[in-house]
Amino acid sequence: MRRSLVIALFTLALAMPLTAQTTWGLRTGIGAEKKITKGLDAGVEFKYHQADDFKSTDRWSVGVSLSKRLYRNQAKTFNVKAGLGYKYLNVYNSWTTKYKDDPTLGIEDGLDPQYYLSNNYDFNYSDTYVDHRHRITASLQASGQLGRFKVSLRESYQFTHTDSVEYDKVKYRYKDGKWKDPETVKDGKPASNKNMLRSKLAIDYDIPHWKYDPFISYELFNSLDNGFQTQKSRIQAGVEFSINKKHNFEVAYLWQNQHDNDEPAGSFICLDYKFTF
Repeated sequence: MRRSLVIALFTLALAMPLTAQTTWGLRTGIGAEKKITKGLDAGVEFKYHQADDFKSTDRWSVGVSLSKRLYRNQAKTFNVKAGLGYKYLNVYNSWTTKYKDDPTLGIEDGLDPQYYLSNNYDFNYSDTYVDHRHRITASLQASGQLGRFKVSLRESYQFTHTDSVEYDKVKYRYKDGKWKDPETVKDGKPASNKNMLRSKLAIDYDIPHWKYDPFISYELFNSLDNGFQTQKSRIQAGVEFSINKKHNFEVAYLWQNQHDNDEPAGSFICLDYKFTF
């Protein structure tokens, strides 16, 4: 029964992404959570993400949070809690090219700039850069126990401020049968704000006499700046387990369907640890 449930859980999570090509990455996290008073907890975390088939760093972040239980029934099978958090993100952006005449011409991104020089196309090469983001979240979550199943629904408002950033752009120009000397100029992006509503449904199962509890979740990201348009979705499945009720581990697979300027799409291995005291 245990093995069949875990296999079914992962099969459901993997079925959709594995029918198409996908890139792989890694998402790791380490954190700590402290009970302040009854129903009030504080936490701190550090996260590190890799992308591009584990070849490059996508970002790292540091965050703090508070969560407060607002309601719990007498049987302790249903509760509602609110959360508030702040996160600082250091995000790495890959280099890009833009053709002067026809952006659909010729060479795929991912090659070094010198490989473009034999194609006689004018283009701009923008160097890699790092931007810094500040993120505030406010959430409300309801959780209910149905036998050994735990079902939770979380709604989160997410505000992200991205600082202005400057980086190098190299202009490559081909004229009169020869290349002109490359010209390096400064380019950049202004500071910006982004508002998002995240909706997450999760199901956990407590297997009796077994410390590995499987879970599955589905999350939608809707833009509040663009008419509540869905920006991306995630599906995640994995197992969680604890040692001595203080050391909590989570191992999971995550698939994100859409790339945006916040993070890439693809498949991810997730490894998380949290110390509770």
